[in-house]
Amino acid sequence: MTDIRHTLREQSRNAFANAEPRLGPTVPAAVRRWKLRLLTVCGIYPTIVLLGLATNPVLEDLYLPVRLAVLVPAAAAAMVWQINPRLQRHFGAWLTR
Repeated sequence: MTDIRHTLREQSRNAFANAEPRLGPTVPAAVRRWKLRLLTVCGIYPTIVLLGLATNPVLEDLYLPVRLAVLVPAAAAAMVWQINPRLQRHFGAWLTR
């Protein structure tokens, strides 16, 4: 019985030793935070200005906090799902330099 266990252990050790190394997921390069902040500011400013201009005729009678309660979620959604991915794809090499 111990010979079988010993043989199985040796076989499993040899299998792991001779196995090809697995390629795991690549670790992305570190993004410079100041560059990401600058890119976000460059994306959010025109987004807020354009949303403000587009919704001004409809929301002009509302108080500023109410207007911002409409604009900020719309701008955040646009940044998260549309603008930031495109900016990061376009400026990806620059972000990690």
